[in-house]
Amino acid sequence: MSKSGIIKIGIMVIFAIVVLIWGINYLQGKDIFNKDNYYYVVYQDISGLTPSSSVMVNGYKIGQVIDIELYQDTAEYLVTQIMINSKFKVRKGAIAQIYSTDLMGTKAIRLLYGKGKEYYKDGDTLPGSVEGDLMEQVNMEILPLKRKAESLIGSIDSAIVMFRAVFNEKTQENLRRTFASLKNTVANLERSTMVVDTLMSSESSRIVHILSNVDSISTALKDNKEEISNIIENFSAISDSLAKADIAHTLMQVDTALLQFNEILTAVNKGDGTISQLLHNDTLYMNIENATYHLNRLFRDMHENPKRYVNFSLMDFGKTVYIEDKPDDIKGNNKKSKKKKEGN
Repeated sequence: MSKSGIIKIGIMVIFAIVVLIWGINYLQGKDIFNKDNYYYVVYQDISGLTPSSSVMVNGYKIGQVIDIELYQDTAEYLVTQIMINSKFKVRKGAIAQIYSTDLMGTKAIRLLYGKGKEYYKDGDTLPGSVEGDLMEQVNMEILPLKRKAESLIGSIDSAIVMFRAVFNEKTQENLRRTFASLKNTVANLERSTMVVDTLMSSESSRIVHILSNVDSISTALKDNKEEISNIIENFSAISDSLAKADIAHTLMQVDTALLQFNEILTAVNKGDGTISQLLHNDTLYMNIENATYHLNRLFRDMHENPKRYVNFSLMDFGKTVYIEDKPDDIKGNNKKSKKKKEGN
């Protein structure tokens, strides 16, 4: 093999070794061609942070975790080495906070920049903190809801127990009867609605006529509103006159008159006075009854025996008196009455 071929093979081997080293470092997050700064962060709990985890600023990756080791072979602290591109300078006061990037719990470091004017140097130690993961935050948010849900479930359980105690077999039977009654009521309402619809359909012309009459009445009232106003004013005047009238005094006089009349009636009922004697004593009644009886007999006797009361002589005191003949003379002589005149 020629010397030039051996040189080419050597160059290719060296190139392959360089590419291999670069690839391994690249896979580890190291770029041998770019200058990076290395910092250290001490944590008590890394919460699942692993080497090659990202270092982010405002959601942009500026580096990654290089190594995680126990501090002085103790389990109290963990020292994390992170690599940050030299283009990004870390101000003093910045905090390297571990946080969850997704619901699966993937961890990364979020660099919270400080407000200091100086910058950390390569190899300095940054203060660190751990943010609760999303599951913890969700649990913290859900915990009050969980407690409320547990309390609500307890209340629902108590309500169900009370519901079972109240709605026993008797109550259920009453409810079934109630729903049956409601069903019948709804059916009756449906039938009533059908009857009303039928009535409205059959009596639509009459309803239209009634509405027309109502409209006519309203029109008449509108046209005669002045007369109606006058009538109302007249009633108002009458009511004012009644209000002004001394009705109380009149009622007092009427009350006094009624009291006096009541006293009269009381005296009559007690038997005092002539009116009371007329009402309570039957002597006057008996006298009137006897007088009526005898007067009736007199009229009957006059009707039956008129001769007793017509046949009597009269004396002439210078006057002419006409005397009719007795019935016997009329029968025997058949003459008319004579005209006699006697002197004094």
